[in-house]
Amino acid sequence: MRSLAQPKVLARALFAGLVTSLACYPRLDSWTARGAPVSILWVILLWSMFVLWGFVFAWHFQYSNRPVFVPDKFEPKLWEQVSLGAIALAVLMHFLIDPQNRLITPETYPTSFDSWTRMSLFAIALQPLFFCFAPFAFFIRLLRKQDTAIALTVVFGLFVLTIKLGESSVPAPFWTLVELVCLQVLAVFAGLYLYLKGGAFMVWWAFLILQLRFLLDFVGKG
Repeated sequence: MRSLAQPKVLARALFAGLVTSLACYPRLDSWTARGAPVSILWVILLWSMFVLWGFVFAWHFQYSNRPVFVPDKFEPKLWEQVSLGAIALAVLMHFLIDPQNRLITPETYPTSFDSWTRMSLFAIALQPLFFCFAPFAFFIRLLRKQDTAIALTVVFGLFVLTIKLGESSVPAPFWTLVELVCLQVLAVFAGLYLYLKGGAFMVWWAFLILQLRFLLDFVGKG
């Protein structure tokens, strides 16, 4: 816990929390069913992100010996492979996964460029941190073993997916559940691999490419 309380860790966590929570603000502001003033929700989100980034800056490099953002060596070929892989996955999700998932959680899909911008900023700022960066840092600090930390991070993602599906008013067909579970496992494994190889920026880049697929649903319409 001493690492978590270091001034430089707290300062970095505060700065990263401010940036990412500000990126989430437009989505919070447009959330009609929020049940509380957006200012209060934003402060709660800022505090949560501050804590999560604190895990990352305190423990990630110390126990994985990998940088959080930029690796020591820039690998253009890896970025090219990641881009092509993310494009292929985005096309696959657009035609095979999204049509079924849209029936289960329609509120998670944008309907205009404005809503896409709000949702994409929120997703890119929050999801990699919540599903990948912070839990991996927590588990590797707790257990000191990278492979075990990766496995538990995947399990955590499946736990959140279970809660999300349980809250849906439309029950998912069996094979849709199988697809979502496989996709969740793939996403966390891939995210951790990119994170450890190329840092957070590589994860955000791949995530942005995946978010771009939603533009195909309404670009050029209206």
